[in-house]
Amino acid sequence: MRPPALSLTLSCAVGLSAVATIGATALLSPSATAMQSDDKLKVGSDAPNIDGLNLVQGSLADKPHVRVVEFWATWCGPCKASIPHINEMHKSLRRRGLEVIGVSDEKPEAVANFLRLQGDRMSYVVAIDTEKKVAERFMQAAGKSGIPCAFVIGPTGKIAFLGHPMDEEFERAVRLSLDGRYDPAITRKAEPILAAARRAVGVRNFAEAYRRFDEAIALSPVVMYDAAAERYRTILVDEKNEDAARAYARRMLGMYEKDAPALRDLALMLASDASLPSNDVETAQMASAKLTEIAQAGDPDAFKVAAAVAYAKGDFQAASELQRKAWRIAPPEAKAEYKSTLDAYDSAVKQNKRVAVPKAAAAAAGGARGTATETSPAGSQP
Repeated sequence: MRPPALSLTLSCAVGLSAVATIGATALLSPSATAMQSDDKLKVGSDAPNIDGLNLVQGSLADKPHVRVVEFWATWCGPCKASIPHINEMHKSLRRRGLEVIGVSDEKPEAVANFLRLQGDRMSYVVAIDTEKKVAERFMQAAGKSGIPCAFVIGPTGKIAFLGHPMDEEFERAVRLSLDGRYDPAITRKAEPILAAARRAVGVRNFAEAYRRFDEAIALSPVVMYDAAAERYRTILVDEKNEDAARAYARRMLGMYEKDAPALRDLALMLASDASLPSNDVETAQMASAKLTEIAQAGDPDAFKVAAAVAYAKGDFQAASELQRKAWRIAPPEAKAEYKSTLDAYDSAVKQNKRVAVPKAAAAAAGGARGTATETSPAGSQP
């Protein structure tokens, strides 16, 4: 039963920007916020272990690429509002190595009954933190007391994000972590450099802009892929130099020749980004070919990208055949997505003209999901 009295505060929001979208929450207990020292758990810290959880649904992966540990409760309205978003991410990204664990401190019967009502709408791992040891290692160690509160653990085993799961940065952290691109420290270091690059673009000092872009990219080409893509767009859109843009796209092929996510995004941007004044399908084909070379065996995304590039080229038959291969080897939970694109390509073949096609690119990282709120029971502790 939901506690009748709530003491309100803002606790799980991260940074000033989050406060504008994160609503009211309630204190768990004074001890839950006791850790205020500089050594508290934060972004960049080694993630604590999750020993002691009692599983109510699902099983833990041996080595998930990215793990989300989210603290919630069945009585918590904002927690329930977050479930569809978390579940959607879990279903679409688990084949890429995402594991989601929902952690409650309630009685097993209450959680089990809630799960029965949810069915497939809450398909990720759910566990009980009976002795509150995991909450102590995560929530109390981070000085957090409001739920829902999610911790994203990246491929390096460090905390990549902690905060509200409806914060737009949560999804961005998950998606970019799966691609190995999420590093808040590098991103912060790059911010003033990129700001200088954009100022230079504003006054059409392109030589200075490109120097600044290159300086930011050099911090970590993998993490700063978006900066490289922005540099390409600047050449093509702002400077309006198609030859130089093509040359830089070829340079990006060398920079990211072993980076499957980057090759995926580069191929799709070059082939079919409608915001660009022109597309470079030839270089997109090169990126797609490199992706096929390094992709894991049976990876449907390599075929999906090749199909999208073929469609952009106007080879509808090849697009249909490649997308069909992707659909056949796609995991069950993703088949509907692949099939909708296949149907569009098949329609283009029959009509011998372009038709409306579902977005071929991977879902954009981040994206606001509306207003988020947090609540916590007065006088209790997770």
